[in-house]
Amino acid sequence: MPQWIVLILLSLSSALLPAEELHDGCLKRVFMHYCLGESLDRLLQRRPVDMDPIVNGDRAGIIYTKGRERIYVMAFQGRIYKVLKTYEPSNQVTLQRLQRTLSEKYGKHRDISHLPKYARNMAGKIGAVRRGEGELRYRWQLPASPWRVELTWTRKLGISLAYLVNTLDRQQREADESSL
Repeated sequence: MPQWIVLILLSLSSALLPAEELHDGCLKRVFMHYCLGESLDRLLQRRPVDMDPIVNGDRAGIIYTKGRERIYVMAFQGRIYKVLKTYEPSNQVTLQRLQRTLSEKYGKHRDISHLPKYARNMAGKIGAVRRGEGELRYRWQLPASPWRVELTWTRKLGISLAYLVNTLDRQQREADESSL
């Protein structure tokens, strides 16, 4: 698809957002309630949570829970750069269902998994993830889009789907690396 068509589609999709969200830097609404790029304070006003944000320097995070569902909202310098949702059960069916849905919506993904060399088939990859020897990670990045999508399976979180703001994610990683 030519880039000019993508730019038109992105501008049309942002026109569908309420004016106050555009004013507050909302790049994309995800999981119905969360806006990438929005102020964390504004989110907390709209959706209070029973916990204080976890703060570490310029980074802050909150966790919304509903039953077994968990949504992690992470901010850098007060702006939401990542919204991550966990899925259960963590199994091949869940992973493939999410992969198929995301591919239908965003096109072809890029496999950026970190796995041992011996994990060649899906059963071996899943075994390595469950033992904590690697992770499955798939990325969808639309051309000219300021955000991306990552589907991940790790031992710690299980299967998770994250939406990230590219520039804010890069800035928070650079800040983290410079503080070492």
